[in-house]
Amino acid sequence: ALRKLGERLLEQALCCSERADIVFEFVGGARPFRGHSCVLAAMSEEYGGLFRSGMAEEREGVVGVPPGISVSSFRGFLEFMYLGRCGSECGKADGRELVILSEMYDVLGLREWLLEDGIGYESVCGAYEFGLVEEGDRSDVV
Repeated sequence: ALRKLGERLLEQALCCSERADIVFEFVGGARPFRGHSCVLAAMSEEYGGLFRSGMAEEREGVVGVPPGISVSSFRGFLEFMYLGRCGSECGKADGRELVILSEMYDVLGLREWLLEDGIGYESVCGAYEFGLVEEGDRSDVV
């Protein structure tokens, strides 16, 4: 039952359902996804802080997606946030961008998936190079 709930909530988020109370905005103004503040806060203390702080994100219901993050990678990130596991959307994402998002929002399990299953032979060199960059300086690498 919980698995089905996560799948339905993810579908609402990816289809911009009015039932989702948060809008994600990319650089340039695109708003292809929505989210549920309760799910995001449950999975990430960083999101929880945004929604408790009285900041614009809480008041306006719009959360900016960090610069350099692609739509496909953010879609994969949302998949992990809602389902607690990676599926086809994570597989289409840029692993470097998923690492940045998992570090920014302190999402446990996503980095581990990348290390165990997410890095294919075609991206090993890029992943290694990315791993050599200091954690706070990685946004310029993507």
